[in-house]
Amino acid sequence: LRLTVVTLTSCKEEFTVVDPTVFNQSIAEKTDIESVEELIQLYYNYPDNEGVPDIFVTQKRLGENSFQATLIHDKQQDDSVRGTKIVLVAKRSNSVWEVIEIKKNWRCYEGRGHTDWGIAYCK
Repeated sequence: LRLTVVTLTSCKEEFTVVDPTVFNQSIAEKTDIESVEELIQLYYNYPDNEGVPDIFVTQKRLGENSFQATLIHDKQQDDSVRGTKIVLVAKRSNSVWEVIEIKKNWRCYEGRGHTDWGIAYCK
């Protein structure tokens, strides 16, 4: 008799939810946004004059016309916030995007608060 014990742990990542209404209004007439990756970078709007950021974007198809993009900006030039994560869900119809959901969280530098993704303030 062999017994295998499997322990499952669930780490539910916490996010703050952002209302997409204002962003949707700003993109309502834009038909030149080709991908959800381009859409999330437009939303994040990192200024060109701030140097080259460490930004990584992943995207996946959720349905026929719906997509999810995750943007992680790591090693930020901040004294306490190390990284920001944004998850955006959007659908595209007739070359126009509509954002359904935006949520974000962050992590702190060592000694400045939580180093896992969460929503507690960094010190």
